[in-house]
Amino acid sequence: MAGKTMRLGINMNFNNIREDGPQFRCVCDKVDFLVAHTDPHIADLPVSTEKTLAAAKLLDDRGIDYVANFEFQNFGHDAAAPDGTEWVLNTDSLHRLEIPEAYIRSLNASPHFKGVMYDEFEHAIINQNVSIILASKGKIKKSVFALLDGDDPYEQGELLNRQIGEYAAQIKGKGAELFIGEHVFPVLFHTFARNGMIPNFKSQKESVTNLNFAVAAGAALQYGTPLWTCVDCWFRMTNPGHSADEMYYNLKFADLAGVNNAYVESTSVFLDESGRPNEYAERFAAFSDSGRNRERSYDIHDYRPEIGVIRYDDTYWGQGDPVMWRYMLFGNKRIKPDRRSKEILGLFYLITHGETSKRCFNWDKIHPWALRRHRSFMTMNSAAVFDDRVREGLESLKLCFLSGIHISDETLAYVAELVRKNGLTVVTPKRFAPEPVRGKAGKTYAEIADGKGLWIVTDRICSNRVRKKIAPYLGRKGEMRLTFDGGREIRLRISKDGNSFEVL
Repeated sequence: MAGKTMRLGINMNFNNIREDGPQFRCVCDKVDFLVAHTDPHIADLPVSTEKTLAAAKLLDDRGIDYVANFEFQNFGHDAAAPDGTEWVLNTDSLHRLEIPEAYIRSLNASPHFKGVMYDEFEHAIINQNVSIILASKGKIKKSVFALLDGDDPYEQGELLNRQIGEYAAQIKGKGAELFIGEHVFPVLFHTFARNGMIPNFKSQKESVTNLNFAVAAGAALQYGTPLWTCVDCWFRMTNPGHSADEMYYNLKFADLAGVNNAYVESTSVFLDESGRPNEYAERFAAFSDSGRNRERSYDIHDYRPEIGVIRYDDTYWGQGDPVMWRYMLFGNKRIKPDRRSKEILGLFYLITHGETSKRCFNWDKIHPWALRRHRSFMTMNSAAVFDDRVREGLESLKLCFLSGIHISDETLAYVAELVRKNGLTVVTPKRFAPEPVRGKAGKTYAEIADGKGLWIVTDRICSNRVRKKIAPYLGRKGEMRLTFDGGREIRLRISKDGNSFEVL
């Protein structure tokens, strides 16, 4: 399903995939694929399989690819079918999706079945199945995977890496060609991609689209996976919570940014009260007609960022408020964020010219900044995030930030070589600076030349001194810039409301 031309899709329920279905009729000629929500646990396995294959037959006839999307497990504690088929692993302490192999094998009879999507998988992991906690009024608290008894974030992250690897191998071993995530928060893209799961970032929703892109793009580049995006029309508890025009420009951004597959969630917003296509359907059709088959000589694997962030993904996005988001990492209440975790928020505050919050990445958290009106796009100049294992592919960088709880010695040696030989400028806390550089650094700020490049060693990343020094690399306020192989440059001037842009 990957390629240079972006493929366009829509999210809809399997029950709505029928010739007489108004949602299906309004998009069936405008899409390359569907993300098909399925709730197979509500009937006996043979009945569910038969219904799914009936819908799949229509997609086969139409030549439309699809992935089976699973979300019900995130909301329901008990998911056993009437015939006893278990669709979740449900123990005293664990709860996660378990798809019967027979179901996936049956879907493989369809030539257009491409794989499985675990909806909001990272959300369930880092927030400890919070939707089930809420539904049970706090009586049921179960993790997705087993947690450590200790409080070391690195050990917990490495354990989760192994758990994700085993789980992804299990899903693929049952016959799924692709295994795709769908991330609410900009975390765990790299852990998923490292284990063969396709990064799939949210656009719109409560997110900053191009910030989520920067994180997910780095994972796709580093691990050689395709890149997907879900243009999600929900905002908090409202659907649609974004305008049709904002949806259109999020699709356009995905296309320009080299995303491989983009889809809108969901077709329920495409019809008015009488069942007729509305402005959302019209704007989707307009994008499909102009952008769906647009020839594109590049995709995400040709992206050559100029600003890089290297950090260990400890799942911190700014969580911790009085109501929803528990102050913990990896879904483990024993592990709390510290100043190293929080550095990433300061980095993006710099990269976006102060447009993001110093306290979180999005509008989910309850705090004064979140009272601001949502905007999809913020100033950013060709940025991507890589994990602590990256050892190649950073030659395009002009500026790089080091942060977080851990970076491998091999990665630090690679970055040091880029400083000396390529003229890279690196902003880092003292703990990640090479020993000779660290010895020359002062208490709060130091600039130390090294070969062709420069080390800026500081524990105050958001200081005016740092900002002024790196200003030449940060681009123009009010613009997004993307750089690709061969010198291709895309510049976008962001609208005042932050929800559209002009291609310069």
